[in-house]
Amino acid sequence: MIGQTVSHYRILGKLGGGGMGVVYEAEDIKLGRHVALKFIPENLVGDAKALERFEREARAASQLNHPHICTIHGIEENKGHPFIVMEKLEGQSLKQRISGHAIELDEVLDTGIQVADALAASHAKGIVHRDIKPANIFLTPGGQVKVLDFGLAKLVHQTATDDGGDNSLTAVGVIPGTAVYMSPEQARSEEIDPRSDLFSFGVVLYEMATGKKPFTGNNSLITLEHVLHQKPVPPRAHNPNLPVELEGIIGKAMEKDRKQRYQSAADMRADLQLLRRETESGLVKSPIGKTAKLRVASKSFAGSSSKLQTYLLIGMAALLVMIVAAVGAWWYKHRAVANSAERNAVAVLPLQNMNGDYSVDYLRFALADELSSVLTYARTLEVRPSSMTRKYVELDLDPHKVGAQLHVGRLLTGHFTRQGEQLTVTLEAVDVASDRLLWQSSVRAPVNDLISLQQQLTAQVQNGLLPVLGSAGSAVDTSSRPKSQEAYDLYLHSLALPHDPGPNKDAIAVLEHVVGTDPNYAPAWEALGLRYNYDSTYSDGGEKMFQRSNAAYERALALDPNRELAASNLITNRVERGELGRAYDAATDLVRRHPRSANAHFALSYVLRYAGMLEQATDECNTARALDPGNYNFRSCAWAFLESGKSERAMDFVHLDAGSEWAAWATPYVFLAEGNLVAARESAKGMGKAPTYHRELMAACVAPQRPADMERIVRDTESSVMTEPDPEAWYHVGTLMAFCRQKEPALRLLNRAVQQNYCAYSALLSDPLLKELRKETAFNEVLTAASECQKAIPKSKGQ
Repeated sequence: MIGQTVSHYRILGKLGGGGMGVVYEAEDIKLGRHVALKFIPENLVGDAKALERFEREARAASQLNHPHICTIHGIEENKGHPFIVMEKLEGQSLKQRISGHAIELDEVLDTGIQVADALAASHAKGIVHRDIKPANIFLTPGGQVKVLDFGLAKLVHQTATDDGGDNSLTAVGVIPGTAVYMSPEQARSEEIDPRSDLFSFGVVLYEMATGKKPFTGNNSLITLEHVLHQKPVPPRAHNPNLPVELEGIIGKAMEKDRKQRYQSAADMRADLQLLRRETESGLVKSPIGKTAKLRVASKSFAGSSSKLQTYLLIGMAALLVMIVAAVGAWWYKHRAVANSAERNAVAVLPLQNMNGDYSVDYLRFALADELSSVLTYARTLEVRPSSMTRKYVELDLDPHKVGAQLHVGRLLTGHFTRQGEQLTVTLEAVDVASDRLLWQSSVRAPVNDLISLQQQLTAQVQNGLLPVLGSAGSAVDTSSRPKSQEAYDLYLHSLALPHDPGPNKDAIAVLEHVVGTDPNYAPAWEALGLRYNYDSTYSDGGEKMFQRSNAAYERALALDPNRELAASNLITNRVERGELGRAYDAATDLVRRHPRSANAHFALSYVLRYAGMLEQATDECNTARALDPGNYNFRSCAWAFLESGKSERAMDFVHLDAGSEWAAWATPYVFLAEGNLVAARESAKGMGKAPTYHRELMAACVAPQRPADMERIVRDTESSVMTEPDPEAWYHVGTLMAFCRQKEPALRLLNRAVQQNYCAYSALLSDPLLKELRKETAFNEVLTAASECQKAIPKSKGQ
């Protein structure tokens, strides 16, 4: 483009480029000034939603008229290709300035104060930058600091747009934030807020002060693991000349729990300004200088525990030696069993799109799903679900790390390249323990003949990979084959669509067309059943979509009895509508046919929980988790343990889905079961506001004083929960009513739950929240009804 004229800008040269676009220096012919033009990446030009996000985020950044923020002059386009017009800056980036060397304290503080000032201004407008790093901080020759590139910025108070999903460029495949600078919540893809920028800013200050990055790894995945779970070396270990006060400021900004960080950029700026005044006045002259004015506590760095903790650790050492000796024999005995289970477990990771062709990028996840589906027919293998593997999208992953996280012994990875109208797919199987390549194969097919591609991949896996994995002859392939090229292509596209309410409805429309065109393709019916279920549970689909989900699962199983996901989901659906005996028969049959299937054992645990057989239910939960340790779909096992009085194990299962709204809902119940009212009260503040969470009742029950309108809250909650079709919800609210000493509504809800086949016999005897209600005479009537309810499952089967 150099030398061309775009609108009224003459392109003079290229300034740089990256995942967020290409930046050129240009001359504004009308105004006679030099500007910078930033163009959206080529692979996003055809994506209407990406264009809309790009323009919306540029408009957000243009609101920020501030001396320490790069000015946005406007948004224009050239032949449908939008670009942002920005001020052209002279100088160097902070990344260039650091270059692996520590910066003098005065400059660290001066630069830090200006960046904090810029962040305070953007946060005041409701805009979070989300990509604070040295490369996005510019230093002019006159000492002025400019924060650049709000291309990832998000208006945190306007998240309701764009179907309620992520409104950033993240949604189209651009990962916000270089790994080392990402906050823990950003690395977990949780909702971000201004405190996320402050974590990134703390990392920048650390690097300025030491010349070192606080988190490092061989690839992004390892780095993010360190961000999430490791404490970095204290800055003064790298640079002893730093004042302890600056280490405290950096540490507070880098707290992994955002509640422990600075709560605003203005607060952080104030501490930096105070430290600068103290250094200029001589109060802080050396690393051992003392000042009563500024003392910031932090536990962010390794070795930051107290002396008491140190003494306790030393005192524990001898005890630990004894424990290790006692446990060692047990570990040695069970190690072979654990290794055998993991060795038979395999995970298929998303494939790499090697030439970045956006038109086929959906195949990254779609082909991985297809390969996982083929592997599930091998009875001796345990295949991790795509819900667990979709996050492993980096090019250079560490097999040891990924294998440990997924608890598998083998990984199947691969990549594909489009060359003209041909698609070449290469697959590789890696042994996690030895990092040895076990198997490799390539197939080639026309882009417009994906059925041929699928057939070739299936043949290669069955005839080449399974024998290498020791599973030759174990596959029982009852799968149906796609017949329509158009329908199969649309099916693969649907697999890559998110499960958020808006995109999920799009997926339903696509899959309904697929099954209409190719009505005998079982995987499409299974996928449609799952999408209907999401629409019923998390959107406005209601009972209509719930019943459609059942019908779709039934159709999938009629075409292919070994569709394991359809079978297990149909079982849980039936249980939730009171079909206890039918669901039990299906679940026990599924476990018999797939004894190494974690989903099968979970489905049986679900039935047993509703049947009130908690001991058997928790056994099946433990079996499911042993087979598939990190599967967040097993989270609801928490209720079986909670009702059994095993709150610690219940919390283990809640943590499978840590950070979710579901976990925020379940956590106060666990704390109440433990008798920890203070923790329950605090965690209740984080509950979601959806009506099904009944947050108002929980808040009232754990409040220090019961609210004046308690009677109204109880009445409204009882009416609300009875509109929900799942009797387990009635039981949960009934136990909460019992804890709140609302005896009559508690008994009504528990009795109705039992009548709808949430038998709860064991739960009624052991649930900690029912302790006081058990003293009531009417409680015995509920217990008797629960015992009768269990007769839907004969004792010879259930025990």
